[in-house]
Amino acid sequence: MNTKITKYAIGKLLIILAYLMLIPLLVSIIYREGLTHMLSFIIPIVISFAIGKFLEKSGDINTDFYLKEAMFIVAFGWVIFSVFGSLPLMLTPLEYPTYIDALFEMVSGFTTTGASVARSVEVLPHSIIFWRSLSHLVGGMGILVFTLAILPKTNKHASLIMQAEVPGPTFGKITSKLADTARMLYIIYLVLTAITTIFLLFGGMNLFDSMIYAMSTAGTGGFGNKDISIGFYNSRYIELVLSIAMIAFGINFNVYYYSIFRSFKEGSDSEELRWYLFIIFIANLLVFINIFSMYSDKLYAFTNSLFAVSSIITTTGFVSADFGTWPLFSRLILMLLMFIGGCAGSTAGGLKVSRVIILVKRALNQVRQSQNPKRITLNMLDKKKIDLYTEASVGKYFALYVILFIIFILIVAIDVDDFQTAFTSVATTFNNVGPGIGQFGPITSFADIGYLSKFVLIIAMLMGRLEIFPLLILFNPSTYKHRIK
Repeated sequence: MNTKITKYAIGKLLIILAYLMLIPLLVSIIYREGLTHMLSFIIPIVISFAIGKFLEKSGDINTDFYLKEAMFIVAFGWVIFSVFGSLPLMLTPLEYPTYIDALFEMVSGFTTTGASVARSVEVLPHSIIFWRSLSHLVGGMGILVFTLAILPKTNKHASLIMQAEVPGPTFGKITSKLADTARMLYIIYLVLTAITTIFLLFGGMNLFDSMIYAMSTAGTGGFGNKDISIGFYNSRYIELVLSIAMIAFGINFNVYYYSIFRSFKEGSDSEELRWYLFIIFIANLLVFINIFSMYSDKLYAFTNSLFAVSSIITTTGFVSADFGTWPLFSRLILMLLMFIGGCAGSTAGGLKVSRVIILVKRALNQVRQSQNPKRITLNMLDKKKIDLYTEASVGKYFALYVILFIIFILIVAIDVDDFQTAFTSVATTFNNVGPGIGQFGPITSFADIGYLSKFVLIIAMLMGRLEIFPLLILFNPSTYKHRIK
């Protein structure tokens, strides 16, 4: 492996992390939280910057690297970001008594999972609350994509990094230059975040709360500053705004670029987008019909249904009502949406709608061919033939996904004695959703789960966000062998 480029990249990431932590430090100063809370950011900033500078100086950007190095940088970069990003929480032990708790929280933040171990977020200082949601904003589009977007110079092979980090079965640039692609995606991302903030302000939220929930929505993460999440505000307007915003952030960002800068028809003519919106429509209709009789206010039933469906399929994890008390039919639909997730190239987690489309079409073609073996069938997506490599990679990914899911459940079952709780705990973390069903449901945290399970779920969150393969490379001994030039 080319250690020069990996040292440089990891060092640069730590320097950027140090700069990012200046923002919650400023929040701490604004809210006059005292020297103790300020030091919980000052110390990690100094440590991250010093180590980052050392690695940057000992590395070299002017060297080639290949897919193995790119995947290592992505995987190790996310681990390092989480390890150092959790230091402020460890130094603020109000709700994080051990480092594993702090690490769980920040892995959940950067992977935009939104699962928390805090028993009460309302006792946390403003700076920590802001840092948690800011981690969603940065992690949503990707910390390496963020790095590529702000650096003035990028390596000619840096597209391999973006390919390894951007979720979905395929990757494509929207502009000829990679840095321009990353910047354009982040501009669209931040503009949508700002629009969400403004609409929340109109709903009566103060500026701090609006920014917190807008950042969490943008990253489809789910962290907030109220123990009962969005249910605290009891506002149909806010729930509707966030429902629309969550759906918007679950769409492939390439769609927005093509719609704005080329033509609306080119952007909206996406088969994955049509499937995504259709799934939301059908799921919302079925859940609404199922919970209709539980509510005297039918508009309230509709907004709760739409909010829950939007929150789960986009893997945001906000809660407006305790859907753990809903009928089994509705809970099963929500559980299914956990696995489907949003569109490729969005900030949402899950398998991704594009993979589901390919798997469904592949299965249907297998049925047709079994009936008529001589029949030639083609799988098409967006009026283009799906190449055999993409089909095979989706099949391999799904097989590995199922194997790892079973392994995670078996390990979590050591700590948890209830199948529903064990299953949904893995489902909600592996798919980067947040709230589960059962003991660790929508209105409870993961504080009481065992440390073995917390560590396993940390790995599950990272694997879910990075789509398994980049993180697996960290466990491969051949990764650390020096490449012979």
